[in-house]
Amino acid sequence: MGERERDEHLDRLTAIRRRACPVLHRVTEPFGGYVECTMHPSEYVGTVERTLGRFRSDLRSMGFHREPIAALKRHSDGRASAGSWVFRRSLFADEQLHVTVFRAGSDRIDTYAHWEHSWIRHPIKHYRAHGWNTSAGVSTMRSLLREHDIAFRLARTE
Repeated sequence: MGERERDEHLDRLTAIRRRACPVLHRVTEPFGGYVECTMHPSEYVGTVERTLGRFRSDLRSMGFHREPIAALKRHSDGRASAGSWVFRRSLFADEQLHVTVFRAGSDRIDTYAHWEHSWIRHPIKHYRAHGWNTSAGVSTMRSLLREHDIAFRLARTE
């Protein structure tokens, strides 16, 4: 599958998640569950001056993988995420770096991150957000962007 086909597939996946997650959230919420949540401002990494397609390619080259089962994230201004990505040192790693991206225009991406328990190894801890580390996630993602010569700016004052 070429990059264009992969990006079109990912766009379909995002569209499906945007439709399904709010419905699933309404079903799980009365029982204390969630499938949708709002990003916390402390998770803001920076704004990358790239198109979504180009940044997806950058994330893949850094070793990130799409995370289709992640809760649908919403920005504080109401925007739905344009995708969730994870980096794990191995498939069965204890932790994962979770990155969420939001379109901020046709060629700008707002990026958010946190470290968390991997849902593969620790599903209950993951779902309950035990061990969630925002500051480490933000600093790790900023370091990765710098290491890969991907410029970002701190455009938000959240």
